[in-house]
This record gives sequence, structure tokens and C-alpha cells, in this order.
Amino acid sequence: MVARLIRVFGYVLAGLGLFIFIQLPVLADGYWNWWGERPQQINVGYHWGALVVLTVGVAVVLVRCYHHYFEMPVLLGYFSWSMMGLTALVAVVVVVIQMGISGLLVSPTETQNDEIMALIHSPLGLLTLVCTNIVSPVLEELLFRGIVQNTLRRYLPVLGAIMLTNAVFALGHGYQLASTVGIFITGCGFSWLVLKTKQLSTAMGCHILVNWLVTLINMMWG
Repeated sequence: MVARLIRVFGYVLAGLGLFIFIQLPVLADGYWNWWGERPQQINVGYHWGALVVLTVGVAVVLVRCYHHYFEMPVLLGYFSWSMMGLTALVAVVVVVIQMGISGLLVSPTETQNDEIMALIHSPLGLLTLVCTNIVSPVLEELLFRGIVQNTLRRYLPVLGAIMLTNAVFALGHGYQLASTVGIFITGCGFSWLVLKTKQLSTAMGCHILVNWLVTLINMMWG
């Protein structure tokens, strides 16, 4: 029992370490102050090149790790219209839940996505949208619902693995109460979708859709 708990704790720490690793592509999304870059002097091409190189490098490592241990398809297996509809439904439900939680728990001192919104309206806007709404969701699903959740399921009941995976997922993202609770619930939705469809790609698609919906809402009413 003790040995199992130590292994679970070790895998959680490894998951947190890999979460830091998959943030590498985000280095392309923002001003390179360390390079003397200023908002008025941005070489967007360098940022796109960095995003592509870092994303491919991180994705190769994650996919190799995933396929070494698990058989569930990363990309498309059997995919139907009903599966697409279920993916979209889960996305809408978790976004509505996030909005409700934000309305109840956000305090006047909390700021949400201000930095991202500023980047979207900068010369790096398109890159920011791609990084935030496509690259990050795919890499995060590979890590959390792919590697971490499936690893924990070897040592914990399914519900325990889901709860612990998404606690780590939420804490890795959240610095505020509303965002942490909302991301935890959203992650549980992604986990359920993977268990239901037996495909990691459905969680990726759902995560991408959620991020786009949240971005559009913030752009319209933020």
C-alpha cells in the first residue's frame, strides 16, 4: 500500500514536471524582452518559427512516451457524427459551467485573461490564438488525459485517477479560485469523454472547442 502511494506521488510529480516541459511552445507567444524586443519592434516570423520547432519537439516526446505505454489511439480512430455531436455538447456544457462559476466566485480583484487579450490585439494575435486554442489543448490532452490519467488508472480506481489527474491539471493552470474550480470540472468532462469514446482525439477536439468558445466570449464581453 505504501509503495503504491509512493508510486502515485512520484507519477504526480512527474506529471507536473512534464507540464512545465509542454509550456515550451508558449515561449513563442509573447514579447521577448530578454532579447531586447519591444511591442513596436517584433519579428513575427521568428515567433512562428519558434512555435513550430518547440511544438514539434514537445509533441514528438509526448507521443513517443504515450505509445510506449498505451494503446488508445492518439489521433482519429473510428469517428462518427454522433461522436462529434457528443464532443461539441460536452464543450458547451463545461463552458456554461465555467461561466456560472466565474459569475459566482470571481472577486473584483481577479483579472481573467488580460494578458492573452492584449496579445490577441497585438501583431502576435494570430500566433496567440493558434498557441492558446490549438497547440496547448493538444499537448495538454496528450499529457493529462493521455499519459497521467492512464498511468494513475494502474494504481487507483477510475474515479480516483480522474479526480487526481484533474486536480493536478487545475492547479497547474489556476491561480484564482474561480479558474481553478472551473478548470477542474472542465478536465473531468474531458476525462469522461475519453472513457466514453475510447479516443484521446475527442478530448483534444473538445478542449480546442472550449478554448475557442472562451476566447470568443472574452473578446465579445471581456
